Amino acid sequence: MMTIKEWAEEYRTINEAEREDLKRRLPQEPVEKSLRDYLALCEFLVKLSPDAREVFADERRQHYLKLERIIREAARSFGHVVPS
Repeated sequence: MMTIKEWAEEYRTINEAEREDLKRRLPQEPVEKSLRDYLALCEFLVKLSPDAREVFADERRQHYLKLERIIREAARSFGHVVPS
């Protein structure tokens, strides 16, 4: 049986490997795929905790408004015409 310290160290090692993999992969991945993956993760997390939708409604709204601004700016930087 693993101790908590051993488990935490293994968890850190796995997280670091995943971070390095993402650093390598993400620059080559289309923005659309990254966005789809992110939204799929959001949907999955809401299914894990359905009441989180109500509890964090304002935070979620603010988060989505911020994401919208970021995505619009990114689209403009790629030369896409983005309606206001």
